[in-house]
Amino acid sequence: MPLDQEQDETEVRDFPHEKNMSFFDHVDELRKHIIRAFLSIAVGFVLAFVYIKEVVHGIIFAPFRPDFFTYRVLCDAGKNWFGDDRLCIAPPAVQIQNLQLQGQFVSAFKIAFIAGLMIAFPYIVWELWRFIRPALSLKEVKKTRGTIFFVALLFAFGVLFSYYILVPVSVNFFVNFTISDEVQNIVTMQNVVNYVGFLCLATGLVFEMPVLMYVLARIGLVTASFLRKYRRYAVVIIFIVAAIATPSPDMLSQLILAIPLYALYELGILIASRNETKETP
Repeated sequence: MPLDQEQDETEVRDFPHEKNMSFFDHVDELRKHIIRAFLSIAVGFVLAFVYIKEVVHGIIFAPFRPDFFTYRVLCDAGKNWFGDDRLCIAPPAVQIQNLQLQGQFVSAFKIAFIAGLMIAFPYIVWELWRFIRPALSLKEVKKTRGTIFFVALLFAFGVLFSYYILVPVSVNFFVNFTISDEVQNIVTMQNVVNYVGFLCLATGLVFEMPVLMYVLARIGLVTASFLRKYRRYAVVIIFIVAAIATPSPDMLSQLILAIPLYALYELGILIASRNETKETP
């Protein structure tokens, strides 16, 4: 028996009952996937909550300290390239305050939840894939294999890009920007948690764009020519997404996020084009 045929029959044996499931069977199956996804988030939540002090001090508050990794790298690069400190952009030390009685407790839960969601994200996508797989044809299943790895990779890359590039650059800008010397910036813990946590999470999610474009191209819903034709509209959508993803309304954060998103869109076009080349007889 040919190898491809044997693989196809194996896949059919894996979930033949799911092809003829009733509506309530599908609901029950979805419930199982959702429960497993939430359990994975709970595991990450508990892990982050146990080490909440280390997470807060070593990760959340780190971009607000002058010795943060990005600031040190830029300063060293400026001294090596230009012989001066023009790239030493570290912000002054900021005292982070709590203005609510239950503020630290609520922030601890929020941080742990965001961390748990980030840790469990690849598994959540895997559960989603397991749920929708029976609805795909065998050809579509084979064409979209291996996407979970790239989903996890791009998500991690997006989170790291936000944490080491987007967050420190915007933090440095806002902390050093003043309209009057008589105005004192009071940075609250809730603001820091929202800004760092949700910005990293949102950036990781929007960095999944090439995977989405790849899947749509593999199953024939979009083509490279289609993506090139509507490139101008894509730029507008990218800036809208960047505005929504960034928790502050400033143009600097939106621009820093929009530039790599556009680069990822062009990468998606390249991937779609190569996919069409491979499928051309």
